This record gives sequence, structure tokens and C-alpha cells, in this order.
Amino acid sequence: MPDLESTNSPNRHSDSTDGPPPPYTAIGAPPDAHHAHEATEAEAVSLTAAFSNLALSDLPVDPSVDTCLAHLKLLFAIQWIKEDVGFADGLWGLWDAQAGPVDPVLKRRPEKGEKEKNEPRVARAEERLRNENLKTLSLIREKRWALFVAKAVHRYETWWKALMDTFLQRPLTEADMEIPGLASYAGFPTDRQAVLQWKENMLPPLDVLMVWHTHMLNPRAFLEDAMLAGLRDFWNTGMPWSLVDNAIDTDFNYTVSDECRANWTRKTGLAWNNEDDPLTKKLECPGCNTWMHFPWTTCGLPEHLAGREPLGIKRGDKPLDLTGHGLGDGDPTYICPGCGVVIRKETLSVAKFVDDFRLLLGPKNRPMPGTVLCPRTGKPTTPSTPTLPSAHSFPNRLLKSDWNSVRSKILCLTTFRENQDPTMDDVRKAIEAFLASPSSVPLINGVISRKGYQLPVESRIAVRKMMSRYWENSSFFALDLCGAVMRQGVFVEKMCRLDWLHSPTARDTMARLLTKYGRFIYIMQASKGQLAVPTLDVDLAWHTHQLSPSKYYQYTVTKVARFVDHDDKVEETKLSEQFEWTSKMYQEIFGEVYSECTCWYCETIRSEHITGIEKVTKVFGLSKQGKIAETFHTSGAASLHPPSTSAHISSHPAVKPTYREKSPYAHRLVHQVEATRLNQRLNRAYAKACARAEKKGRPPPKRDDDVYYDHWGYPFLYSAPFMFALWWTPGMYLRPRRRRGDTGGLVRRGLVVGGLLLGLVGGRGDAEGKAPEGMGFRVGVGVEVVAETAVEEEAVVAEAAVGAAAVFWTGLG
Repeated sequence: MPDLESTNSPNRHSDSTDGPPPPYTAIGAPPDAHHAHEATEAEAVSLTAAFSNLALSDLPVDPSVDTCLAHLKLLFAIQWIKEDVGFADGLWGLWDAQAGPVDPVLKRRPEKGEKEKNEPRVARAEERLRNENLKTLSLIREKRWALFVAKAVHRYETWWKALMDTFLQRPLTEADMEIPGLASYAGFPTDRQAVLQWKENMLPPLDVLMVWHTHMLNPRAFLEDAMLAGLRDFWNTGMPWSLVDNAIDTDFNYTVSDECRANWTRKTGLAWNNEDDPLTKKLECPGCNTWMHFPWTTCGLPEHLAGREPLGIKRGDKPLDLTGHGLGDGDPTYICPGCGVVIRKETLSVAKFVDDFRLLLGPKNRPMPGTVLCPRTGKPTTPSTPTLPSAHSFPNRLLKSDWNSVRSKILCLTTFRENQDPTMDDVRKAIEAFLASPSSVPLINGVISRKGYQLPVESRIAVRKMMSRYWENSSFFALDLCGAVMRQGVFVEKMCRLDWLHSPTARDTMARLLTKYGRFIYIMQASKGQLAVPTLDVDLAWHTHQLSPSKYYQYTVTKVARFVDHDDKVEETKLSEQFEWTSKMYQEIFGEVYSECTCWYCETIRSEHITGIEKVTKVFGLSKQGKIAETFHTSGAASLHPPSTSAHISSHPAVKPTYREKSPYAHRLVHQVEATRLNQRLNRAYAKACARAEKKGRPPPKRDDDVYYDHWGYPFLYSAPFMFALWWTPGMYLRPRRRRGDTGGLVRRGLVVGGLLLGLVGGRGDAEGKAPEGMGFRVGVGVEVVAETAVEEEAVVAEAAVGAAAVFWTGLG
């Protein structure tokens, strides 16, 4: 890694005597057909020269040119397995024929790299846009991938538990959090001697490696999970780059030894290949402890039924329902054969909370997730004085106190005696009732004088963080890894489409983005309290650093005085506003443009940096920001950065806003006002950018060009300003779940009882698919929006990137 001390210096400008590094370039279109046969083996080798012989280690390291290139290789391997799964006709009983007849030319899988080389012509893209069967086929392919990811997360959890059994390191206890310097807590992230000696036969399958990769890209969640599991050596070492790189060849195939495959099966009891595992997951009923075999999906069909039309419904009259009631589907629902309780995803979330609560109360004394790290610094922090307990551990004391019967109210939720359909909202109400008591909080914190006492802010945040671990998350981990993997897939695909890996200047490109990453961290250091938004190049270096967690922890704590988290769920309006702020700060400090891209959005952002005050200075010449933007064009750099191959805003964290259950319409109105103001400001700035370009004799940035993106064979427009396609996964889940105690809801395919699929469940939805008034839907990451009809729902929900079990209806009235 370049010397970040020097790259962090605010005096490092573009007028360095070394000159600017080469532009970001991707491999362009292939030669004309009549020259194709002239390609030689030497030319093919030159395309892989940058990453075929990397200098790597299996020990934790700061990011370098070689680790960034190895990271890109891993991303290409992940993207290729994704396409293997999506285009696998019949996988999970999902057949291409269910979409209806589609031209074989349109439905074929592109060869490696073909999508980067051949953008579809507009006329052809418009033709595909009108092809409803092709659109349905893209949904089927996305559904296969969503199920694959859901199973991969389960396999990762199994591997994680096997690591706990293998290393037998002491897990964290609540008592540890009060003892300064203890290795299992305060000393956990700084123990440099705790290193895992990786061997080739320890590598997991690629799908599990993919989930681990995503887990590490949520640094605080990964640290918390590792501390609770006692996996200090595993966390400290991070990605074994040398072994991973050796397992991925130059065609991005992931290959390991037979010994490695056998070791995986021996340790986990699972097949090496994801698709070879059982189509059910064994779960214990939280009510009666009966073992259930919960299917992963109920959407599969035998091949001979795949092409048939449903009785009484002509194809095209009704969208293909891919909601399903399996564990990896949109509405997991299973009736326990032992006690008859209906098990839903919300039920499993409550059961997870109760299980964790019992671990806190029992001899293991394990703290609740969300209470381990200081919410302000992200560090494991012990009390400043022996008599004052940690503010962020307050939820543990709250739950153990049983004040106002909070303990019994929560523990009885999984008995199903008084409540047949418990949700995390019931847990929230019990905790809120406790916090509303004026005498309970100071008593628990050991405060004698209760007059005017207020719960510390960190304690309030800790309560919310604890609850966030369970909203729409029933997994073993601090976050819903299904949704996280799907969101991360946006970044993976962008990196593959830019294809810096095969560029002849690949190593210079990596060195350049490492420099920008050091500057990005400097901006964080200089502007505490602000959200810095990376460009794609910065994000690659940032991600690479996070894959060596101990090195990333040490670096960010030293530079920024906190363990910098990587938030992959940022409301889209805030993301755009903070990107504008980051861009302006970067240009102000370093004298160079931040997003080296010539799309209308980036040109508009640069134009917005020229404020009214700066315009006054033009009597003496160009303003500083204006001079930077002008130099970008006059130097010729702009011509080397077309939108299709440039480091645009890294927008994979963008999500729709969350509307609270209390006063949802007021919150929606606030968001609409904010979004409208942002759009108005961008429109004004875009007009200014166009006027500036015309004045300088340049063509204005084109905003209305039809730039199409191919998603599983179906094209649609890029989504400016975020420059990526809208993900289809949520569009598969169009059916609302029932409200508590209500047998209504739109018609669904059926419920699973003891492994058997029952008949249809009637509902109140009419033939046009209208939703009950005042209803909305919740996306798996806790994102809520409101739609009046299923048609509106499909249009809006497609804008969020979420996981396999993504969308649930919820009453907002």
C-alpha cells in the first residue's frame, strides 16, 4: 500500500512533478470480425498479465496494488458463479418455460466479457422492453440467485459454528465487558499475536466465501459477531489472499483440492456445491421443540408443468407469482406439525431474541447483540470508573432486571399461549413500557439520586442497536446477510463491467485509487460528524482494507479516532447530498476533481460547487472550484472518462427511506419534500453546467440519452444519479402477508403444513390487485414505502436492492 501518511496530506495536488496517473480504462470492443482471427496467444496472455502473478500473503495486510487486484479477481469469480446460477434452467424447479415462449437468441447466456463489449442497440433494447415474457424470464433468473444466496447464508452460518467448535476459543461474556484490557473484550481487536495459520484445505466453497466477504464489509457487525463467538484469530487474520488467489485461475474458476472438499463436508456435513444440499432446512419449533423440515422454496414445479397456463388464467393476464412460502422466499410460512403454530419470519426473529435473552440469563452470560461495542466509536470500551457501568451495556441490565415484568413478558412470547403470532413489535412495546417508568432506569444504573436523571444517549442508541439486530433478521448474525449480499452484488457487477482488471494500466489504476482512498480517509478525519460517500475507485480500496479487519481497525482508529463502519444502507436522498459534500471537500483540499466522470450527474455536481460567493470573484478570474472543473476538461482528462468506464458515485448502499409506523404519512411527506428539493437543486445545477459547457464551446452533458443495461437478458435504463439498474428481486414478491388476527390479504399460493402444500387462501384483494387502503410494504433491510395498488408497488419496490426474503406487507394506518 502506498504511504498513506503522504497521501493523506492536504498539500498533495494534481500539479505534482510526477504528473497525473493514467486514466481508468477498461478493455474496449473487440477488433472487427475479419481481424478477429489475428488475435495471438501472446495478446491473450497480456490481458491477464496484471493479475496472473501477484505478491500476496495469508496474513493481515494494509491494501496494496496486489491485494486490490486479487480482490477484483474474487469479484469476477463471484459474478461468474452468479451467472452460472441465474442461467441454470430448472434449478430449484424454476424453469425458463414458466415465462412463456422467448426467442432463443434473446434468452441465451452471454459469454464471459461479452456484456462489457457489446452494448445493445437502442432499437433492439426497445424491442426487448416490450417483451413481457423476457421480463418474466429475468425475474425467474433473479429468483434462482436469491434462493442460492439464502442457502449460501445458511451454509456460511454452519461453517461459522464449525469454526467455533474447531478453535474452541472463549466466547465473550457480559462480565468481560467491565474488565479493562481483557483479551476477550477490550484487547480483542488489538491482539497482533492472534493470527490464524490458514491452509488450503481450510478454504470454504465460493458461495460461502462470498457471504464471508460481505460480512467483513460490515466491519462493526463482523467484529461484534466474532467477539460473541470468540473467533479472535479468525477475525484478526481476515481474508487469506494468497490461498484465495491461487484457487481462482485467470478465467475466474474457483478450484480447490479434493482434500479441501472432503474437509468441508467432514466439518459441516454439507455438500461442496450449494445446489447439492437438501431442499429443506431443519429447524426446531420455538413453541413445542418439534423438528421441522422447512422447504427453501415452494415456487418450484416439475418440468412437465412448467409451460402450462394456470387453470382459468391466460398467460399475460396475471404476473407470475414468485412470492412463495419457503424459507428463502418472500413470505416464509410453515405450520408446525407438532403444535399447529404458524411459523413466519417474524416468529423466527422473536425466537432468536428469546434464545439470545436466555443466553444472557444463563451460565454463558453472553451479552445481547448490539450492546458489545460503543456506538460512538465502534470500539469495545470498558467503564471509565469501576462504579459506573458501561452506557452501551444498559440493555443487558434492563433485560436482567425484570422490572415491570419485562423479562417474563418477553420470555413468554414463544410459548404462544396468549399470543399466537408474536412479532418484534411486542418486544419493542415491553421495552418501551419499561423505559417510560421514571424510577426504573436510574435504579438499574445504580443512581441513588433520581431527580432529573436522564438515560445517557449511548444507552438509548444501544437499545435501538439491539433491536435492529432482529428487525427482519432471524439469522445467527448481526445483520441480514441475504440482503447484504444482494446489495453488495450491485458493486460486484459494476466492478466487472468497468473491467479495470484487464486494462493494460491495471496496476497504475490500483495505485491511483489507493491514493484517493488515503485522501478519502483524510476527509473523514478532518470533518467529523459528516458522512463521506466514496466513488467506485475509492470503494474498491476501502473494501479491500476491510477484508483485513485488524489492519483496518488499527488504521481507522489511529486516523479518525473511531472504528469507521461501512454503512451499506443509506437513504438515497442523503447519499446524493453527502456525495455532493464529499466531492466539494475533495476538490477544495486536493485541487482535483473527485468523481472523474463526465455523466450529467457528475458534471452537475461539479457545477454546483461553484457558489454564488465564488461567482463574485470571477472579476479577478476563475474561482478555485471553477478552475478545477475547467482544468479537468482543458487538460484532456475529461475525454478519457466516459460514463461507461468511469469511477462514478458508489451507490450500492442506496435504499428507499423508512417510514415509521407512528405517523408514517408525515414521514413520507418529509421525505418527498427533501427529494423534491434535491431534484430542483440538481435541475438548476444541470442547467448551469449546460450553460457553462456551451460558453466554453463544449457539448453539454447529455441527460436524456437512453443508456441501457442488460439484467438477465432484459434491458432497462440506467438509474441516474446512481448509474445502475433497478434490481428486480422485490418485484417477485407482490403479495401482502396477513395482519395479525386477520385471515384476509391478497390471494396466495398456499401454506406449508408438515412439508405438504395446502390449497389457496382466499382474501380481500380484488381482481385488479388493489391493496387495502393505507397499506404499504417493507423491504428486508427495514425500508418501507407506500403503494396504493400492486402496479404502483411493482414500480416503486424495484428500486431497492434487497435479499431473498425481501418484502413483507405491513399496515401503516
